[in-house]
Order: sequence, then C-alpha cells, then structure tokens
Amino acid sequence: MDELIQGIGFTIKSSKFDFFFGRVTSTPTNARRSSDNLRDLRILGIDEASGGKEQLLQIFAEGLNALEVPERKTNEYGVHISRKVELSGGEKPGAIIVRYFYPQGNLNTIPQVTSIVPLIYQ
Repeated sequence: MDELIQGIGFTIKSSKFDFFFGRVTSTPTNARRSSDNLRDLRILGIDEASGGKEQLLQIFAEGLNALEVPERKTNEYGVHISRKVELSGGEKPGAIIVRYFYPQGNLNTIPQVTSIVPLIYQ
C-alpha cells in the first residue's frame, strides 16, 4: 500500500519519490521520464543521497504560494493547478513546476502533489 506523506499544506504518495529519483521502470516511457527526472534534479542540485527528498518537500510547500502556470486542468475527479518554483544553487539555474490536485475541484482542501516538471535554464 502506498503511504501518503503529509507535508506542510499538501500530501504526496511516497511512491512518487521513486519516479522523481529514477527508480521507475514499468514501461520504456516511464523509465525514460523517471531517468530524466533524476538527471534534471541533480543538475538543479537536488540529490536524494544528500537530503533530496526533504528539499523536494520544502519546494512543494513553497510552491503552494508560487506563481501559477496558466491553464488549469479540470476533469470529473477535480482540478490540477501547476505552480512554478524558481531554483538556483545547482549546477545550472532552473525551476520545478509542481502539479497539485484538488479533489472535486474544492480549492479549500489540502491538495496532493501529483507530478513535477524540472526545468533547466541554459
């Protein structure tokens, strides 16, 4: 059973960290995306072996008040809102877009982090 981690103002399934840190191999597409996440997070200075999970939890909390990326996505289950957290201090500067899910579209509920999109600035 997938443990639900309670962060500051959000929740996240513990298995998401497998995807973020390169351990997912279920399909070729998922394996590539997971590997890309691992590479990009390391470039941004986020390494699981040196507190990367805690760094991401902090980024997810910070993201709740970050700039919203346009185009909310709504389906029969709820609303996905993406927010962009700027980062510096890694090998290259960048950002992480954090996707938060609000069940039934209720923006007063505690959202669940569903995915990330690391961005590397050149």
